[in-house]
Amino acid sequence: MKDISRFARLGRRPTDGDVRRGIDLIDLVRLAHYDLVDPDGPDALRAAERRATRIVAYDALAVPALLQTPEYAAFLGNDPGRGEVLARHLPPACEFYVHETALHAWAGDQDVLDDQLAALARRDDVRLVPFTAGCRPELRHSFTLLSFAVGGPAVHADGLSERVDSVARFQVAVDVLRRCALDVDESRRVFASPCEAAG
Repeated sequence: MKDISRFARLGRRPTDGDVRRGIDLIDLVRLAHYDLVDPDGPDALRAAERRATRIVAYDALAVPALLQTPEYAAFLGNDPGRGEVLARHLPPACEFYVHETALHAWAGDQDVLDDQLAALARRDDVRLVPFTAGCRPELRHSFTLLSFAVGGPAVHADGLSERVDSVARFQVAVDVLRRCALDVDESRRVFASPCEAAG
């Protein structure tokens, strides 16, 4: 804002690049806030998501938290505002994987589940992991793998970790997910089909 007021005094309108410098400052404030968060605390993942440039999330039982509709999140006792990170200026590049279990596990009533699946069907960054992928060890645990502009990658499973061995183990899991999951178009058809059947 200081830069913008300076341009106003000079009689020149700020350009998009000038405004972007202000947003960069906001991003730096986010980074500073992240460093104050307990890596084992309940806010660690949210803080990491806010500064991530890339997120890969997989949930073995439900829809990943960043994609949950408010009603679905409320039923599970999650914060319905988690997805705000995806609506920010320059959001992270994302890959989401939903296990087929989530299509059959009740989360509220049928309308809540149908609305959630319809929301997934509108996205182009979500892939379905079908039951036919089998019971592979890499698919047993939910996790979020994060990359950052500054610093190494991190993974959140039981807690947030930047340990090289932990990150590597879940990078292998991501490779397995990419091989096992349906492609985006097939996934969207499956997400949409229960809604169409109900309609």
